[in-house]
Amino acid sequence: ITEEISKPELKAPWAISSAMLLTYIGGFLFNIVLSFVMGDKTSILESPVEQPVAQIFHNVLGKTGGIFYTVCAFVIIKFVTFTGMVGGYDSCPTLEIWLTLWLKQSLGRTLFAFSRDRLVPFSHIWIQIHPTTQTPLHAVWICVFGAIVINLVSLGSYAAIVGVFATTTIALDWSFCIPIACKMLFGQFEPGPWHMGRFSWWVNAYAVVWTLFASIIFILPTTRPVSGDTMNYAIAFLGAILILSAIFWYTSGRKYYTGPVIEAEVSTSAPGNSRNGSEFSEEFLRVQQTKSNQGVAT
Repeated sequence: ITEEISKPELKAPWAISSAMLLTYIGGFLFNIVLSFVMGDKTSILESPVEQPVAQIFHNVLGKTGGIFYTVCAFVIIKFVTFTGMVGGYDSCPTLEIWLTLWLKQSLGRTLFAFSRDRLVPFSHIWIQIHPTTQTPLHAVWICVFGAIVINLVSLGSYAAIVGVFATTTIALDWSFCIPIACKMLFGQFEPGPWHMGRFSWWVNAYAVVWTLFASIIFILPTTRPVSGDTMNYAIAFLGAILILSAIFWYTSGRKYYTGPVIEAEVSTSAPGNSRNGSEFSEEFLRVQQTKSNQGVAT
């Protein structure tokens, strides 16, 4: 997505860093206020609404204020929490629809980018651009279908869908931390225009250690004794994903994936050029496939 903004090497890290800083400061102040006004913590934890923060809002602000700020909190959570799939929750249907569309747009872009680099199976299908909409419809619809299938799990097992959410959180965190760890271990890294200088190594080390700690927490069960209904199945899902990914890589992926594909802009409006976007994408993929097979770095 950062490819669509100007100067992404500067604006993207600034956006991420400023968002994290504001979140830390706001969250810290919010927790101080909650701790100051919460009163008896036992009664809060034993609240019949099973939402301690909502109960604090009700106790301090009354019924009207409690409902208003609780709804605001759920709205904010829905907009900032994108690691899990949407669906199966008691919230605003309109908000669910718009957030679902936003998530699918982001997911479709990600699958298209991976397919462009031949990093996923059947890349030649997901990279096709529809000539009318000029969008990768196949990539979008397979993401929609996958999201529906995953959400259907919640109808059969609450424990299973909780494991799915924990898995998505762990996978997202490590998608950031694996490049950081490789940078620290191998040192083959050239700083860009935005970097933290001498503090970079310590920040990177903290990110890796914290992600490792959080991953362990996310795969542990939340209640004891552990039974089939309270088991955290995230570890099983992660194991299955890693095994299937390793099988795919060693059987076929390593034979044609050579790294990110470097694209060149080609004018499709030149005289005598009547190819549509889908045909151009397919031909571009075939050319890159041929180069990869010939051992030419793209």
